[in-house]
Formats: sequence, C-alpha cells, structure tokens
Amino acid sequence: MTLGKRLTLEKIEKSHEIQLWLTQFSSNDMFTAMSMLSRLKFISRDEYSSWLLIKLGAYSKLESVAVYAVRKFRNNAQCLWQKNGNTQPRPAQTQGSEDLVSSIISNANRRHNNCFLDHPSLTVLKDKKVRHIILLDDSVGSGKRVADFLQLMTCSKTFMSWWSGGYISLHILSYARTYQSEKAIFDRTPGSDHGNRKIRLSSKLKFDSDLVYDAYDIHTRWGNSSKSILSLCASVKKVAKDRRKGFGDVMGNIVFYHSVPNNIPGMLVSSVKGWIPLFPNRSLPDWTVRLLEMPESLPETTEAGFKQLQISSSLSDLLVLIKIGLRTRASLSRRLGCDELITQKLIDQAIKLGFVSKYLRMLKTGQGYLYKEQKNKFERKIDYSLYKPQSWCADQGTVQPSDHDVSKARVQTDSIAFESMDGDDGESSLERTDAMATSSPIMDVTQYPSWARERHIRNGPKGLKE
Repeated sequence: MTLGKRLTLEKIEKSHEIQLWLTQFSSNDMFTAMSMLSRLKFISRDEYSSWLLIKLGAYSKLESVAVYAVRKFRNNAQCLWQKNGNTQPRPAQTQGSEDLVSSIISNANRRHNNCFLDHPSLTVLKDKKVRHIILLDDSVGSGKRVADFLQLMTCSKTFMSWWSGGYISLHILSYARTYQSEKAIFDRTPGSDHGNRKIRLSSKLKFDSDLVYDAYDIHTRWGNSSKSILSLCASVKKVAKDRRKGFGDVMGNIVFYHSVPNNIPGMLVSSVKGWIPLFPNRSLPDWTVRLLEMPESLPETTEAGFKQLQISSSLSDLLVLIKIGLRTRASLSRRLGCDELITQKLIDQAIKLGFVSKYLRMLKTGQGYLYKEQKNKFERKIDYSLYKPQSWCADQGTVQPSDHDVSKARVQTDSIAFESMDGDDGESSLERTDAMATSSPIMDVTQYPSWARERHIRNGPKGLKE
C-alpha cells in the first residue's frame, strides 16, 4: 500500500491559498501550522479505487455477497429498511464518497461476473440467500457512523433474526481505522462474546483495513511537533471545542480526494464566522489537487534564484542557525519550532542549492546569499515623497531672526533677568516669567547619597561657589 501524497515545504510556500490561510496564525505558530500540513496524507481517487477493487476481488470468491456504503442518515431516521423492504432512498444531492463507491462496485461486478449485490433489499437478500455483507467506509475514526448504520440495519425483525441465528456475517471494510473504533462498534452491535453464546459476536463481525492506528498515539502521526500541533489546535477558539481535534478527538491525518473525513483537525474544515477553512464543506478544492500533482522543482543558484528564494524566510532562518554553529537536525528543529520533516526538507533544499555541505557547513554560495539578504534588509531607503524643490518655495522668507530682533530680544531678556518688579531686590516677577519660578536643577539634586551618622562629612557636601 502506498503512503499517499504529501504537501512538501516547497508546495506550501508556493501556494497562495495556503499562505492566505497561514495569515490567520501568529508568526510563532506559522511553522507549527506548516508542520501539521506536511503530515497530512492525501489519497487520490485512483489509489483508493485500485485498493478497493483489489479488496473486492478477494471477496468475490465468496458466494452471495452484498455491498452497502456506510453513510449518515438524518436524525429522524428509525430504520435502514422501508416497509416494502427496500433501503432508504439516497438524497438528491451528490454524496461524494458513496457515489465513488457505487461506481467502483459496478466496475468490480463487470470484472467478476456480477457476484456483488449493490445495496439490495431484504427481499433480494432472502431470495439470493446472502451470507456475507460488506460495509464500505473510507476511514473509521471514532466508529460512531458505522455503529449508527449497524443499529439502523438491525432494527428490522427480519434482518435481526438472520443476524441472531448466525446466517449473516458483516465485514467492515475501510481504508483506515483506529483500534478504538473496533470497541465502539462492538459495544453498540447486538450480540455478545459470552462463553454461553453458541455464535459469538466476534465470529460474525469482522474488520478489514490496510492501515490501522492508535488514536491516542499522536506522536506517530504528527511527528516530533505533535505537542505543538495539539496546542495550536486547542488555541483556535473560533472552532467548536468538540471539533478542534477532529470528531471524537481522533486527530486523523488522512484526506481523500473525493471526501475529507471529519476526524481531521477542525481548523482545516470548520466554516465558522471569522475563520477561513483550508478545505471548506469537507471537500478538497481543485487547487489542492493541482498542487499535489505538481512536480517539485528547485531554483538555480543565480541572481534570479536568490530573488525567488527571498520569498521563503524559512530557508533564511535555517542558514542563519547553521552559520552560528547548529549542526544537528533535532537542534535546528527546536530552534525553528517545526517538525524534523520540515527541517530535513529545508536541509535538502539548502544542500541542492549549494548553500551548505552535507555536513551542514556554510559554503561560499550560502554566505553570499545571506550577505545579499542582510544587505537588502538593512539598506536605508530614502523617502522622496516629502522633498520639495526650492523653486516651489516662492516668496518664502528666511526663518532666522534678523540682527535687530536678536538685539531686541537680548535687551528684553536682560531687563527681565535683573530688573526688580514685584519681588525683592535681585528677583524678577513670577508673573513675567516662569523660568525663574523654579530653582536650578543643580540646587535640587543631591550631590552624594545620604550616609550613616558615623560616616557623616563634617564640612558637608561641596556647594556652588559664590
């Protein structure tokens, strides 16, 4: 099984839509958000179709097999079956996952002589003596949707009699599932594994998935930045609390081209006031598919390549850290605040560009790039918008006072300073000037700090000369 496609650092930085989404975070959280995006696994339609065809081919060896696509019903739905035995009609709008599954089932039927029954009624199940029923789902996270579907299926007395008698076996077929979902489905399905039971529940209910993971093992799915990613998800208060870590707090990282599961972080899919989701309405936009299918390319180490790299501040931050002496990927990841996968991508990019050696030593090309970037960063740019040519300033006199004004001001100042008005001799009026109203700062400031009595200076501090 392939691991699907991923969003590399180069694709994240080149995408205008992703950069717009990242502006909702602070500068300190952008690296964490990029690490989260790089950990998502995207499963294409062709990959999912090939996987499902192979799985259905293995079930074609069984006799009388019915296939149902697991879907969510309205809250007022009481049973999967109508009074005439047919299944509840599908909604008029497209269902995404269910539509793709139906087309794959038709393709599998053509390959295997129509051995599969596509959503048959109770009458068809009885006439064909169906013994195996396959429930198809993309990804089973919390298990609630499958458990709800099973409860609606077993609400019929006819079907329940077949199930209790052990005539039918249910196979939960999904691309991925959690270990916790198995227990949730077992607990809500009629039956038991008690020793007195002739036909135990575990012998009738079986699970089949290529990817099985522990919902509580966040580190394996999200890498070394898992704690930072969890904190980032919890910090987005605009998203509902029960959806910040995905439905059931699963924190899934698998995204299908045809349908986006609800167990991935809520900040990616939640359409709430004041928040722009990356995958609105739990659907993958066309730009995402084009971005994932786009081949990666690296700019050349030329002047034009330098200008293109200036858009990416992450590479510059890495080069600065390498220049000051950091050599290990772990230490670089801690200083950058991102996952080691992102750091490794940056290192590979720097090595291919000739900025650093494979031992993480700065090369002349990298030093030249940092020099150009620092030079452009601290280059002073003159603002000519405030400049006015002298020819525009017509009929404008000088702002300097004339000699007559200066002498006049000097005489007036002397008269104020030494002329006795309302005060005593040698003092000027308080009404005429405020400059002499306060004493000199030198007289107010203590020349030395106050000391203890035994260190008292007999002659006192030095004062002003008279």
